Amino acid sequence: MSVSTIWRVVFGVLPGKIRVPVIILMMQWVFMGAVQAADINVSAAASLTDVLSELAKTYEKLHPALSIKTSFAGSSTLAKQIENGAPVDIFISADKGWMDYLQKRNLINLESRKDLLGNHLVMIGPVNQVIDIQLTKGFNLAANLKGKLCTGEPAYVPVGKYAKQALEYYGWWETIELQLVGTEDVRTALAFVARNECALGIVYETDAKMSNKVKLIARFPAESHSPIVYPVALTRKAGNDARKFLEYLQSDQATEVFHRYGFVVK
Repeated sequence: MSVSTIWRVVFGVLPGKIRVPVIILMMQWVFMGAVQAADINVSAAASLTDVLSELAKTYEKLHPALSIKTSFAGSSTLAKQIENGAPVDIFISADKGWMDYLQKRNLINLESRKDLLGNHLVMIGPVNQVIDIQLTKGFNLAANLKGKLCTGEPAYVPVGKYAKQALEYYGWWETIELQLVGTEDVRTALAFVARNECALGIVYETDAKMSNKVKLIARFPAESHSPIVYPVALTRKAGNDARKFLEYLQSDQATEVFHRYGFVVK
């Protein structure tokens, strides 16, 4: 019903003695759209799927007028979407490179950019397989690998970049490259290992903890790859509601949840 129609009904048809309460009711209808839930659009690295979904639900309970819409994928995919005009308020990348990419294009609020989290890089295998892998530079990984090794696509997916650095550190990259399966994000690599489609995987430790179908084989030492950092920032489109949610992600309450999932809080 349009506003003009409402006014005609109230002032032209209804008896005068009931006009005042009906006017109040009609005004509620007119302005109902103004109090509908506002959306905060968050694009975050796939490895944050579980923890950020929990934090978003908790925040929505604290702020019923808000609705947090989350999108999880590889950081490269999300950054490209933002570059192409996707309506995103908050971006959380799994490495600094893709946040730098948006910063160079003036698509983020630079003052809001912070290093939010850290993680660990691990090697995993299917839980029902016997795998003997030694994390030493003298070990021949290719010769002992019966199948494929899954990780993110090294050319653009953060976990794949870290994985390539670690494989190069041990002198394994050149011999293992032909057996490597590069995926669009870390969760896809995890799924391949869980389904026995890959004999080994390199993922983040937090992801390995999310599946009972994989087992941890080894954790790569910090010196074998660049520090795993999750930077966060508001986009240029973000409003005050998004700013407040970003503040919540840095609160003590959120820190406790991040720790529970195994993340390092910066």
